[in-house]
Amino acid sequence: MKVFKPLLFLVLVGLLFAGCGGAEKPKLSGFLTLADLTGRTNLKEDSPDVRVINVKAKAYIKENNLRAAREMAMQSAAKLAVDEMVQELTTPELYNKSFAEVDNYFSKNIDNYIVDQEVMDEKKILLDQFYGVHGSFKVSRQKVLVALQKDLRLIDTSLSTLITVITSNKDLDLSKFNFQFKDIEESLNKQVQTKLNQKGLRAMDYRVAVTSFAADDKRSAEYRKLSKEQFVEMMQGSKDGASSAAADADAYYKGGMTLLKQLARVVVEINVQSVSKTGENMGMNVMVSAVNISSPTGGAFATSQIPVARRGSGSTDDAMMLGALVKDAADSISDEFIPQVVKEMSSIDAGGGKMLAYDLVFQGFDSAKARGLRNAIKRENSDNFRYIDYNNELSQLEVPISIVYVRFLGKPSSLADKVMEVMDGEKIKFEEPIVAPKVRDLVFVAQPE
Repeated sequence: MKVFKPLLFLVLVGLLFAGCGGAEKPKLSGFLTLADLTGRTNLKEDSPDVRVINVKAKAYIKENNLRAAREMAMQSAAKLAVDEMVQELTTPELYNKSFAEVDNYFSKNIDNYIVDQEVMDEKKILLDQFYGVHGSFKVSRQKVLVALQKDLRLIDTSLSTLITVITSNKDLDLSKFNFQFKDIEESLNKQVQTKLNQKGLRAMDYRVAVTSFAADDKRSAEYRKLSKEQFVEMMQGSKDGASSAAADADAYYKGGMTLLKQLARVVVEINVQSVSKTGENMGMNVMVSAVNISSPTGGAFATSQIPVARRGSGSTDDAMMLGALVKDAADSISDEFIPQVVKEMSSIDAGGGKMLAYDLVFQGFDSAKARGLRNAIKRENSDNFRYIDYNNELSQLEVPISIVYVRFLGKPSSLADKVMEVMDGEKIKFEEPIVAPKVRDLVFVAQPE
């Protein structure tokens, strides 16, 4: 038996190594990047006033403190989510000119703009030197808009201005309620404009708009007498009421619309259709519609029928009850209709593109090559590409890592192609990076010489 024991041991060892040789080699965590993070959010866009934005971000792990790195990564992700909301609310020209100022402002109190958040996935990435997170954030559109308007004063007033006009059906008779239509008009205008202003929008009564037309010296005589009916027709593209004001109705309204677009993006019409009383109860029906006038393809984007009613008694004054109905209508418009307007106004864009922030991560390049790459990338500055800064904090590792921060207008794949062309021009060997639509990291790994 002693003769066979060594032989049996060698056979077992041989079988063990043979089995291991056929197994798939596990992927090391050091080769992971942000592109390896996945997950699906549970957050919902339960109001037009919020957006659920999913982003990925990373943070350097200092002194093996994973908790601190995780918190820093989520803070970076929150900044990216708010930045995406800023992009929706600004034109490309404004965003590209002001992104540094915007980033500095929102970074100081980023949590004020986050309604809720969750982590969908998290891992150590980039040779276990960074902690990556895939986060989902519910961002408040209203708070971001107010910050851009009132604090940073970056948004052109026309981009956040809408014009309100209160109209009525021709057969509306309020005399039996001891009310005149102008009373409803003034009350509704005041209440609705207050609620719009609270949402971060600048509301302008159509009469103020007409006065603004008159400020244009060349057209003042033509538009000073523009009636409410003509204003509504102009907004709706009708020409029926223009003949009395101008010989060429088409040219007249076209000129008026040109001036109107300089003042606002949206016109909201509140049409009081009926006021009725049955027994002691009173009701009012209001039709609210909003029209995008800032682009030829705009048109009406929101319409709501809003009925309100009050129960009265024998001692209830009709005028007081009607005043209460007006307040109820304004509250309903605020709750049911204005959120649609806020959402639409944040999505009306002048076209073009925005320069987004990207991290170019270079792994395994010595200091000389990394420095040469930075200089070559810096020379690529153009209208759609901008070198921002670099970070060589991890350049002393056994496998050195350096990061170059840039802004780019275009797809991540186009940026990857641009950087690869630069690296080819420098005759540097590297592995092609993984490119994903929502990932702002492009990782370039050095190939051995």
